[in-house]
Amino acid sequence: FDSDLIILDEPTNNLGVAETQGVLSFVRSARDSGHSCIFIAHNIHHVFQVVDRIVVMRRGKVVADDIDPKNTNVAEVERIITGMSDEEIRDAIVQGKQSQA
Repeated sequence: FDSDLIILDEPTNNLGVAETQGVLSFVRSARDSGHSCIFIAHNIHHVFQVVDRIVVMRRGKVVADDIDPKNTNVAEVERIITGMSDEEIRDAIVQGKQSQA
């Protein structure tokens, strides 16, 4: 690829297991070789496999950003996705970071 930025919008939708793994491998390889990737997906498990940072949008607005997947877990991010209050979101992020420590 000759691009500094790669945008992937739901790239694993409707793919089989082998094809999905191929896409995830491509994203990791692109990321590791210095390309910036925007990976848009509803499958949170795929997100956790390839990203360095998670941004959650709900109803067209950013509700949480700069979530480090190494310092949280799928359940905490799912709570943010489902619409907890701002206070609950902050508590969930802090709790996720503490549980990883």
